[in-house]
Amino acid sequence: MPSNKGTQVQIFGHVYHLRGSEDPEHARRVARLVDERMNAIADQMATADSFRIAVLAALNIADEYLRLQGRHDRFKTQVVAKSDRLVSLLDALEGHRGEATATAGR
Repeated sequence: MPSNKGTQVQIFGHVYHLRGSEDPEHARRVARLVDERMNAIADQMATADSFRIAVLAALNIADEYLRLQGRHDRFKTQVVAKSDRLVSLLDALEGHRGEATATAGR
């Protein structure tokens, strides 16, 4: 159930109060993902610049999103093509069934 009070989350050592129409658990999951990415990047870098780490985390998440979106689009295209093929096969089967019925009735 959506909460108008907001949700308190912690990202990279800072507390944020998020408000929105989303489920609070969804907001916590999003924050957890961002926090995990930022910490993973910080562990690999010699800088403590949280802005740079945040930008790199955003780029990492955006890259993953765009790759998944591309996979989703390709999958959707395959589903449409296979659905169209299935409809064609069913139409052909229905046509053959009608021919068989007409031939049997003679």
